[in-house]
Amino acid sequence: MNQLNKESESEKENSMKPKAENVWELGDYRSISTMLSPISAHLVQLMDIQQDALVLDIACGNGNTAITAGRKGANTTGIDITSDLLALAAEEAQIAQVDGITWKEGDAQNLPFEDESFDVVLSSFGHMFAPQPDLVSKEMIRVTKKGGRIGFATWPPELAIGSIFRVNSKYLPKNPNAPPSPILWGIPEVIKERLDELSDIYFERGTTIFPMLSLNHFWEFMSTKYGPLLKTIQILKNPDSANQINLFRDDFLRAINPYVVENGIRLGYLLTVARK
Repeated sequence: MNQLNKESESEKENSMKPKAENVWELGDYRSISTMLSPISAHLVQLMDIQQDALVLDIACGNGNTAITAGRKGANTTGIDITSDLLALAAEEAQIAQVDGITWKEGDAQNLPFEDESFDVVLSSFGHMFAPQPDLVSKEMIRVTKKGGRIGFATWPPELAIGSIFRVNSKYLPKNPNAPPSPILWGIPEVIKERLDELSDIYFERGTTIFPMLSLNHFWEFMSTKYGPLLKTIQILKNPDSANQINLFRDDFLRAINPYVVENGIRLGYLLTVARK
């Protein structure tokens, strides 16, 4: 049976937690995650996950990748810092009739597992949001067995979601102490630096089509469901920024327009696979 393990790891949690919860609890992650399922399938297929393999899905969200690995017969653990998403992940696993996945609350920057605990360590657009990428890299490597593999999906900065990130950051208050941008995880050269302990790093690109009737429909969807955009809109809703939301919307539409194909949006992504 699915186990929603909510042990408090208060001594291990840091400033990432309030940030993650404030952003991702604003929107409707279940709706947003519909664009991720094909990418989870691509990642799990590329990793060639075998039955009974010990698999960790870091920052698992509502469990797309963990459930996909679980369907292959892997002994899977999904960890996330947001308890509401873990509850949703357990519900999704029940709907999929995938038993045996352990759902655990915890921080990607301080994983509550022993060294070399897993054959395969995964993340689908999750670990990239941790504010201290060096810590995440070290933790991913630490919990992977010698000879084991790390695989993750990220958004390249030059493609659709990366363009949305750039537009979104343009309208946020400037913060000299802000963490590195999550989309740096979509640059192979940066990934190589962050995984410099590892050899045999392989990259593969893919594209999924997210069905949408028009650009305006995509804006309506993202601006009401996607936590980071909702946070920005919330900030812009003040008398001194009355016209900023309209400008934000216009910039968003211009940025995403090159990726429209018929009734869909082309979402290009990067997969990384490395061996310890």
